[in-house]
Amino acid sequence: MYRNLIFTFILFATFSIINAVPQFRKRETPFYRCAVGDLLTVKVSPDPLVSEQPATYTVSGTLSNDITAGKTILEIVYDEIDEISEQYLEEPFIQILTDSYKAGTPFNTTAKDVPTPKFPDSYFIGVMIADPTDDPKQPLDVYGCAFSVY
Repeated sequence: MYRNLIFTFILFATFSIINAVPQFRKRETPFYRCAVGDLLTVKVSPDPLVSEQPATYTVSGTLSNDITAGKTILEIVYDEIDEISEQYLEEPFIQILTDSYKAGTPFNTTAKDVPTPKFPDSYFIGVMIADPTDDPKQPLDVYGCAFSVY
């Protein structure tokens, strides 16, 4: 009987230590497919993001459309979930891509020093690969998109 009690105590002590140490609780920010465009794979660093600290985004995927160097952009936006407004939490981050890729060819791009806003209790991140258009009703032709919700 004492052996079972000692074993149980050691087991609970081990679980308590594992749960107290943050490196054992690694969590990767999940990104999901948007309603438009192909799915992008997005990795952020630091993960999780830190409010008002710059981040690095690594975006990859295989798109159904060509990526044109000097024209196609990577856009990252932060917005509140609870409020629908025309104002984002931070100005969208836009990076013009410097490499061209044919449709169906895997691509990879990195955006460094992306500013992050002061995060509210709930927000989302949108990441897009798109070509700007001249149409004010549809300013972007979205080729790939992913989002994450906090």
